[in-house]
Amino acid sequence: MIPRLAYVAALMVALTGCGTVVDDGSALGQTVAVFRPGQADLSPRFLALFRADAPALQVGFVDLETSGNVLLERQDGAFAYWISPEGAQITLQSGLLHSTRGFGEGLLASDLSQPLALVLGMQSGTSDRFHTYLDGEDRAVTRTYRCQIINDGAREIDLFGTPVDTRLMRESCRSLDQDFVNLYWVAPSRGTIVLSRQWAGPVVGAISTRIVPR
Repeated sequence: MIPRLAYVAALMVALTGCGTVVDDGSALGQTVAVFRPGQADLSPRFLALFRADAPALQVGFVDLETSGNVLLERQDGAFAYWISPEGAQITLQSGLLHSTRGFGEGLLASDLSQPLALVLGMQSGTSDRFHTYLDGEDRAVTRTYRCQIINDGAREIDLFGTPVDTRLMRESCRSLDQDFVNLYWVAPSRGTIVLSRQWAGPVVGAISTRIVPR
């Protein structure tokens, strides 16, 4: 079996890999060349979005302490669909991680209605969330987590050189055999999550998201 960190390192190719045609000194090169374990071709969809100046989101793998940018491919109500340089996808529902494609075991979908209300409302309470994953035989398996959400108070964070006042929301979740903690920094003035650390699954572990100012 591939060691967990080695497997996650391989996944970083999908997030920050770049082809030899990209100039590392260019804006595109700086966007996608944060971590280069190998050479890879850029997705034409990603290139088109970059040239159209699409909004960017910084996504990091917490265990590896490395990150790269993904670009917004489309927004459908509360759902934002982000694409990596190689075409891997992350979907956020009002800032909460809803699903992934091309990263690790594959988080197919999540029911986040209960934690979403508490986190964005900056309220403490108990909620349930449901994750659907693909198992080793490509079957969809749904797990239920009971979560305790706590408002940890005011926090000022640095958002790429700009101080932003936020409230830190802590979500501690547990199932029969798994547990994890998600952190969300919610900006009351914007009503949005500007920074987060969220669990993507037992293989990938925690990923971080940070809004990139335009």
